[in-house]
Amino acid sequence: MEMLDISSLVTTVKKPTLISITYSICLSFVLSSLLAMTYQRTYQGLSYSRNYVQATILASIVATIAMQAIGDNLARGLGMMGALAIVRFRSSLKDPKDMIFIFMSLAIGISCGVYSFSIAAIGTIGFCIFANIIHTLPFSKESHFDGLLRFNLK
Repeated sequence: MEMLDISSLVTTVKKPTLISITYSICLSFVLSSLLAMTYQRTYQGLSYSRNYVQATILASIVATIAMQAIGDNLARGLGMMGALAIVRFRSSLKDPKDMIFIFMSLAIGISCGVYSFSIAAIGTIGFCIFANIIHTLPFSKESHFDGLLRFNLK
C-alpha cells in the first residue's frame, strides 16, 4: 500500500484528484469548526443560535464544493452566479459580527475549493486569534445587564 504523499494534495483546479477533493472538504470542515468554536467563545448575547453555528460550518463546505464545481470555467461561474441570484435568504442577522463570521466561513470554503490550503489555514487561525484578542479588549466589554423575561399565558 502506498503512503499518502503531501505532493499528491498539490493539484490544480483543472485536474483535481479524489484525494485532493476529499482533503479540501475535510479541511474546510475542520477550519470552519474552529471558526464556529471561536464564535461561541466570543459571543456576548444571552444565547447564540445553534442553527447559525451549524450554518457557518455548512456554508464553508458548500462554498468548497461550489468552487470545485466551477473550477476555472467562466461559463460555470456565471451560471452559478445566476443560480445563486435566484435564491433569496430571508433571515436577518441581529449582529454585524454574525455577518463577518459568515463571510469568513465562505472565505474558508473558497480557499479550500481552489486548493489554497495554506491561505485557508493561516487565515482561519489568524482570524480566530484576532477575534479572541478583540473579545478581551476593554471596548468589547458590555457594561449593562441583559435579561430575558418570558410569560406563558393560556
